[in-house]
Amino acid sequence: MVTKKMTMRDYYRGFITRANKEAGLTFNASKLNSKEECEEYLLNLIKNLRHKKQDNKAYVKEIDSLKEEIEILNTGNKRLEAEKMFYITQAEAAKKARENALKDKEYYSSEANLWKNDYFSEKDKYDMTKNKLEDFGSIIIVLGIILIIEAVSIFILSLEVMKWSKDLRYHISQTVLMDTGR
Repeated sequence: MVTKKMTMRDYYRGFITRANKEAGLTFNASKLNSKEECEEYLLNLIKNLRHKKQDNKAYVKEIDSLKEEIEILNTGNKRLEAEKMFYITQAEAAKKARENALKDKEYYSSEANLWKNDYFSEKDKYDMTKNKLEDFGSIIIVLGIILIIEAVSIFILSLEVMKWSKDLRYHISQTVLMDTGR
């Protein structure tokens, strides 16, 4: 039974020490020698705390530290929110840049396709014109050869005509001379 009273006394002493610590009071609980003294002290402590104004330093310190933690969290939240907005803004700017890059890529791709098509259509026109010119060149060469042949044949014919005309004149003059008797 003695050990039970001592363990209860030790339990009360530990409880009183914690209660005093929470209340911000300094009292050496080891001065209490019996279980009854501990119970009486606890009852008096409760009565005093109940009727006393609650301005304990421990509570004020705890409240101040909680206020500081709340301010730190608020500033941390504001900083995080500012960072969040910064990253959102950066993401939006990157999205716009990516969209502009895609638009530019599509524009330049379509322009390149148009230029490529125009190039090949112009090349086809050039090739067709070149083929026509080659055909016209060969036709002109053939016509030139025919012209030269015609000119030579006309020249030869004119020589023959001149020769015939000379022979004809000679025959005519001989015929006229013969007729006149000379």
